[in-house]
Amino acid sequence: MRRLLYIAVLVALILVGVLFGSINQQIADLHLLVISVQLRVVDIALLFLLLGMLLGWLIIMLYSLQRKAKGWLRKSTESR
Repeated sequence: MRRLLYIAVLVALILVGVLFGSINQQIADLHLLVISVQLRVVDIALLFLLLGMLLGWLIIMLYSLQRKAKGWLRKSTESR
């Protein structure tokens, strides 16, 4: 049941993304520090979504590595 709910939510999000992409085809300027580019609104949204996912994944990996390192240090001091 839980897996079915997960799949239903995922399909709904994909459909919303496809609808958003088909509606927002106009070009927008994206001004960064050094460059300025013209992209579709859906491309800008996808770019920031992927950037946020990558940043979140990096933070989770660093936190996980920090917790593992604390565990390794604790094990090495207990064995002495």
